[in-house]
Amino acid sequence: MNDDSQILVSVIAVNYNCKKWLDRFFSSLKTQTIFDRIEVVLVDNTSTDGSAEICQKELAAWKNGVFLPTGGNFGFGGGNNRGAAVARGKFLLFVNPDVWFEPDCLEKLVTGTETAGVGLGSVQLLNYDDDSIQCLGASGLDIFGNMIVVPVDRMMAEPFAPATFFFIRRDVFQRVGGFDEEFFLYNEEMDLSWRAWLAGEKVVITPSARLHHQGVSSGDRMTENSTSEMKRFYANRNQLLTILKCARSHLQILIVTQIVLLAAEALVGSLLARRVSFLKWSFLKPLIECWRLRKHIRVERKKIRDFRLRDDWWILHRFLRLSFGRWMDVKRLINAGVKINVAKK
Repeated sequence: MNDDSQILVSVIAVNYNCKKWLDRFFSSLKTQTIFDRIEVVLVDNTSTDGSAEICQKELAAWKNGVFLPTGGNFGFGGGNNRGAAVARGKFLLFVNPDVWFEPDCLEKLVTGTETAGVGLGSVQLLNYDDDSIQCLGASGLDIFGNMIVVPVDRMMAEPFAPATFFFIRRDVFQRVGGFDEEFFLYNEEMDLSWRAWLAGEKVVITPSARLHHQGVSSGDRMTENSTSEMKRFYANRNQLLTILKCARSHLQILIVTQIVLLAAEALVGSLLARRVSFLKWSFLKPLIECWRLRKHIRVERKKIRDFRLRDDWWILHRFLRLSFGRWMDVKRLINAGVKINVAKK
């Protein structure tokens, strides 16, 4: 039996048809300077491209390798929660398989987070094929409740949310309730970060911990100037869900401003696509779904109340930004237009 006290980091990755990325993912983990102190939990959401069989065979030869088939597709949050339930590390790192780690990435990430004495850390996220910066995380919230993404030429010491992938102490992850499985896809990092801040935690970036990422999820292989009705549904619904769960007083105004923004997006998108269906998927269905999930929202708000150490005023004072978090989307729309793909029936 393995000694759990020796496991410093549990790397948890949810696989869904990510076969093409696995070789470099696994090989970069093997070269980690603290490889003997990491555990790899590969959660498979019922892949059909042969990647599940590759993962199972690979991890069977690893001392601290775990292959965990879910028997279904539970999305990013659901898959990660299942991985976290069996993980033994002091820290949990949630990633997708379309990444590769520089050799000292995990060692420096642990050192940076422990030195700062915080519960959540973030890497410097680089593009897959070179050293250009892909994302540095979010500095705060705009007046609509959107995250403000940090420009790649500016470094933050204290982001509101990490750059896509979470590095978090296991006890903190458990205390704030893990990922919300109702989300399925998109906005999980905003929701979990907001709850962690409310619980009295803090996020730091360790720039020397370098992780390379392909930049698109396994279920979203589209160009940067395209979107889909389904993506807008999940992103818009989850944005609203996050605010409905986490805002208690002053910040509840963001519910109103977010709905106004979604209405404007739905109207413009419907005109550009010349399809009423975009109005349905980007605006009406997110509102209907939030209403359907009203009991879930009440339960989540009660959980947050039980661990809340900070109020809305503290979040507003520290993280409200007088800028527009979706300005890059508007610029792409103006400069190149956006193709909107129809939701599958």
